[in-house]
This record gives sequence, structure tokens and C-alpha cells, in this order.
Amino acid sequence: MRDLHPSFAAAVAQNAVAPAILVYLDFEGQPLRVWSGVGPLSHDGHLWLGIGTLGGVDPVEEYSEVRAGTINLTLTHIPSETLSTVKDLIFKRRAAEIHLALFTLTDNPTLIGTDLLLRGTIDTLQLNRDTASSTIRVTIANELSRLRDSWGALYTDPHQRALHPDDTGLRFIANMQDLNIRI
Repeated sequence: MRDLHPSFAAAVAQNAVAPAILVYLDFEGQPLRVWSGVGPLSHDGHLWLGIGTLGGVDPVEEYSEVRAGTINLTLTHIPSETLSTVKDLIFKRRAAEIHLALFTLTDNPTLIGTDLLLRGTIDTLQLNRDTASSTIRVTIANELSRLRDSWGALYTDPHQRALHPDDTGLRFIANMQDLNIRI
């Protein structure tokens, strides 16, 4: 079982909380931040768009062993103007996060805090646009799935300088690969 932040644990123990889900999808040029409440939510320096019922989130699986996994997520009722400037959604391997938020059960609910449920990358995406709202179906792969991907690193001086122009740490690799070392 996952450890909860002390403020989360205390609020849950008192049965005085209302849960919500926050979803962040890092589309190139236009990140999407939505939450399962009504109206805008200002949290962590960002404005989250309230879309009511998210649509659907598969259960987040936790394993006792190290394993790469995925989760399917459906976001509904996203106003079409939110994604109107996005022509081609560039999403492959872009960041994605799902957070659990807890609010106080009062006449004026306040945010107690959030807890990260899943961080990963967007694997597949299906977008259905309508005149009033859009629906996004996305598969998020957890961070371990990146280990299966080829990085394409060559460990050569030109490749290293393309990534970090001032780094000269690999400049002698080409000369060293053909050396005969005698012991």
C-alpha cells in the first residue's frame, strides 16, 4: 500500500473529503490540464479546466515487482475551443500525469492537497472533435516503459556535442577505441 501524505491521511481518517482527479497531458505547444470538478481550479501555478465527469480512468495498478504498464483514460466534455489552435496533436512520448486531489467537505470546499497517482508518457491518442465538445481517448505508459525504447545514443563526440555543445568529454573516444593495451 502506498504511503499517504499526513494531511491526506488525517482528512481521510475523518471522512471529511471529496476526491477529484487532475489530468495533465503535455501536447506540444498547448498542454492540457483538466480536473473532474466544475469550473476552473488554480493549483500549483496553473489553471485547470473543470470538465465535470472526466469520462473514465482505468484502475491504476501497483505491482510488487518492477513492471512497465499502461493505463487507458477517456476525457469527455472538453470544450472544442480548448484544442482549437492545435492542428496536429504532437503527443507521442510527451509527459502525462494523473493526480488525486482531496477537497474539504464544506459549503466552500478548499483543496487539501494532491497526490501523484501516475506519471508517464502518452502512448496512443484518439481525438473525436465535435462542434461543442471533444473527447480524448489516451493510453499512458508508465515511466518504466521508456526503458524498452531505443535511445539512439552513439557515445561519440559529434553526438555528444549535438546534445551539449560545450561538452568535450568524449573527444578522445575515437582515438582510444583502436589502442592496444598491454598488461
